[in-house]
Amino acid sequence: MKLKFIFFLLVLPISLLVLFAFRFNRVKWESRFVSFSKDGSPVYHPDPKGNIIPDFSRVGYEAGDISIPVLPVVKKIAPTGTENDESLIQSAIDELSKKPLDVNGYRGAILLAKGTYKIPGTLKITAGGIVLRGEGNTEEGTRMISLTKKQDPLISVNGSGEIKEIQGTRVKITDNYVPVGANSFHVNSPQSFRTGDRIIVYRPGTDAWIKDLKMDQIESRGGTKQWTAHEYDLSFERTITGINGSIISIDNPIMLALDEKYGGGEIFKYNFDG
Repeated sequence: MKLKFIFFLLVLPISLLVLFAFRFNRVKWESRFVSFSKDGSPVYHPDPKGNIIPDFSRVGYEAGDISIPVLPVVKKIAPTGTENDESLIQSAIDELSKKPLDVNGYRGAILLAKGTYKIPGTLKITAGGIVLRGEGNTEEGTRMISLTKKQDPLISVNGSGEIKEIQGTRVKITDNYVPVGANSFHVNSPQSFRTGDRIIVYRPGTDAWIKDLKMDQIESRGGTKQWTAHEYDLSFERTITGINGSIISIDNPIMLALDEKYGGGEIFKYNFDG
């Protein structure tokens, strides 16, 4: 017993010393790509090519410039207590979708009373001006639970139209490289564009890009599909926020670098009726 006590007295100071050194000599880790200013806002630092973490702080209702409207409740429903509340909610959405828009472009809110709603499939909203509202986001509030085993959305919001290019508006982006996170670039013919225009930033998929990524050499594991260029022609919806000579500025950042050796990029105006 005496030997154990002596051993304990010897080990305890060493343990405390190690703990003290670990606690007070830790180096605070900080990303080299982002830091924070004194007011707490993020500051993004570019890599050697100018790529930065994209800033999407303006994503949301009307880019955060105006408050989200609070629409009046036009219909209230409650959980059925069964394994399927989908038809109940979908019927309410479909009913409200048939009503005309008011002067502000709204139809109203459907209030989902507190409780648990079980959804086997996907709720579909295909008309504008509709809000689904709950009563609290706690365990005791309104909860919607997806029961599907597929990778389907719980709620799908879609119109009936599709993007259509306005012919004759496509122009080339002339920069050799537009980095990720950029909000501006040069074009060869800016004359037909105006601030406020809705545009598509188009980045073509190319064989060279796929080859350099080695995505045409994916190890076969049963069902593996090699990438092909035409499947990666990517279109990004943006709005022009400013034009200065040949420089076009856009509302949200570039998400995939536009590299001339991989086809560069283009912009064009579009319609999205419906």
